[in-house]
Amino acid sequence: MSQSISASLYSQYEKLFESLKEVIGNSEERVLSDEPDPLFIDNVNFFVKSYLISVCSYLEAYLQDIAFKHSQTISSRVTDAKIPHNFLHWRLNTGMKDKYLNYNYISLPVTKKDISEKISANPYKTLKLFQSLGIDLSKKEVFENNKDLVNNIVIKRNNIVHHNDKAASISFGDLKNYIDVIIPYMAAVKEAVDEVVV
Repeated sequence: MSQSISASLYSQYEKLFESLKEVIGNSEERVLSDEPDPLFIDNVNFFVKSYLISVCSYLEAYLQDIAFKHSQTISSRVTDAKIPHNFLHWRLNTGMKDKYLNYNYISLPVTKKDISEKISANPYKTLKLFQSLGIDLSKKEVFENNKDLVNNIVIKRNNIVHHNDKAASISFGDLKNYIDVIIPYMAAVKEAVDEVVV
C-alpha cells in the first residue's frame, strides 16, 4: 500500500470525525441554549447513544479499511515474488503431506471478511491483527497512551448495543473529547503502517 493510499484513508475518516464532532456540538448547543430545543432535551440520551455508536463504527471501519489495504499490498508482494508453494511449506516446517503438494507459486489472498472477523474498534484486537500484518502498534506512543481510553469507549458502546445501557454518564462534551483522542490514535495507526510500506 502506498503512503498516499493510507493518507487518503486517514483524511477521509478524519473528515467524517470532524463532521460528526460538529453535529455533536450543534446538538449540545440546542440543549444548552436559552431556549432549548424540546426534541433534543427530551431525547438527549438517544442522541448521545447514537453518536457514541457512530464514533466506534467510524473507528472500526477505518481500522478495517487500512488493514485490508495493507494486507492487499502484502498479498501482491507474495504473488510478485513467485515463490514455489512447496518450498514455502518446506521451509516453514508445516509438515505438508504429499497429497497437498502444489507446483504453483504461493498465493495468499486476504478478503475483507478475513479482516472484519479479526478486528474491531477494541484496541487489543486491533493490536493482534496488526501484529499478524507485521506491524507493531505498541511502538506508537499515541496508540499506547490512548488504548485504554479507546477500550473504555468501546466497552461503553458495547454496553449500549448489547445491554441497552442508558449511557447516562456520557455527555456531548465527552463525545467531542473522545473524537479528539481518536483522530491522533488513527494517525498513529497510519504512521505505523507507513513505516513498513516500501
